[in-house]
Amino acid sequence: MEILGLVDVPLYLLLAVAGAVLLYIYGTWNFNYFKNRGIPGPTPYPLVGNKGFFHKFKEWNRQYGNIYGVFLGQKPALVISDLDILKEVFVKSFNTFRNRMKFKLVPFPFNLGVFFLEDSHWKRVRSIITPSFSGGKLRKMCAAINDCATTLSSNFSKVVGRKEGVTMKEYFGAFTMDVISRTAFGIKVDSQNDFNNPFVAHAKLMFGQAGPRRLLPLLASFCPPLVWIITKLGGGFFPKHVINFFQTNITDMIKQRQSDTKERREQRVDFLQLLVDAEIEADRDENGHAANGQIPEKHSVRRLTTDEIVGQGILFFIAGYETTASTLTFASHSLAMNPNVQEKAYNEIKEMLGNEEPNYDNIGKLKYLDKVITETLRLYPPVIALHRRASETIQIQDLTIPEGQTIFIPTFALQRDPQLFQDPETFKPERHDEKSNPLSFLAFGYGPRICIGMRLALVEAKIALVHVLRTVKFERMPDTQEVLTFKVANFLQPEKDIRLKISPRC
Repeated sequence: MEILGLVDVPLYLLLAVAGAVLLYIYGTWNFNYFKNRGIPGPTPYPLVGNKGFFHKFKEWNRQYGNIYGVFLGQKPALVISDLDILKEVFVKSFNTFRNRMKFKLVPFPFNLGVFFLEDSHWKRVRSIITPSFSGGKLRKMCAAINDCATTLSSNFSKVVGRKEGVTMKEYFGAFTMDVISRTAFGIKVDSQNDFNNPFVAHAKLMFGQAGPRRLLPLLASFCPPLVWIITKLGGGFFPKHVINFFQTNITDMIKQRQSDTKERREQRVDFLQLLVDAEIEADRDENGHAANGQIPEKHSVRRLTTDEIVGQGILFFIAGYETTASTLTFASHSLAMNPNVQEKAYNEIKEMLGNEEPNYDNIGKLKYLDKVITETLRLYPPVIALHRRASETIQIQDLTIPEGQTIFIPTFALQRDPQLFQDPETFKPERHDEKSNPLSFLAFGYGPRICIGMRLALVEAKIALVHVLRTVKFERMPDTQEVLTFKVANFLQPEKDIRLKISPRC
């Protein structure tokens, strides 16, 4: 084909150029969204938006301030670190921000886990499972947690002085898997004596996403019909065979519980039995409002379905394994790098508990150990960013947030903000002696959708550290990173495995 009678250009080349231009226009058509609203932000790439942005929030916070815009594919999202606005989002205007961003590629029945639910469905399930994490229930769990922690400290004793050091996540991950198996499902998987236990292996696969799997949300955003195709082909953001493994095992457990005698059911104190037996009871004040500040709705009594129980079970397994194991791993690194802090924590245990077994009540005496864990979670929150979605257009201060707008709260960046924490990169448990804005610490979230397993995670971490610090010391290896670097992932994971030397406590 001739252009202006001068140049003979092949038709296929013209079509390719035209296609590229149209693709570029399609891939950038919405990129003026924030500029038109006077909101700054990093420049997105065509089609894919701002790549790997969870790990760039800290840099972008410094560059663009407390409010800016990013793109997940072509979908715009606000990033907010302003604490006054976050108080509106998490508490004052919770009804508007009650839902998280939509997850299109979470397979059934994992998508029935309370983390993913919305509106009245979330409220109903949350109301049913909340009593499972009461103080009375947690007290009964402490015997199982202590049993697992005793095995953990014994295993560390066996590797004292190992020249090549010890990979901390292997030991803490096996411990947390044993705890969640015992407290949630009443089963002993003994993963601490078998690091290749199928439950541990499958839980790891949920967080070790390959590059192509991380691109699935972008593909779904770019071409929504792909969601149906990917789902039908057994694909998704989480590996289907891993979901099937947990679904099969949890369903078998439920069937076993249903065939148990009444006496046997009453003897069980684990979460699964509580969920199988649970019913919603009215919990409203005299004016008819929800007592917990959540969304009022017409009261109905209803049990969880089998699929809903399976969804919560998978969530317990996965979240209960990864988050607490990561916290303990990062705590061990922080203690190894700060031996004075480690000794102070040990001396407090010795002074306040002596040889007494830790339990739900007496670990409350360990104020310094509590600060050690809080400081670990400040520096290394397992969840890098939180998110909410506006159900209606709302004005907060000078910011208009339209209906359907996703909001990211950059936990990792916010908790290392020098305007909120002096010398923020340094591990200083003592900093938590002073009162601070509660919105500056969001490791568990905030408001009615705060992490439902927070109290269990803290009890588990404290009991584990009491047992371990009584037995051994953590020391750095010659190649231990002083300043940790992290993988590009949705959860905070060190780029290199944390390996430490284990020395005897003399």
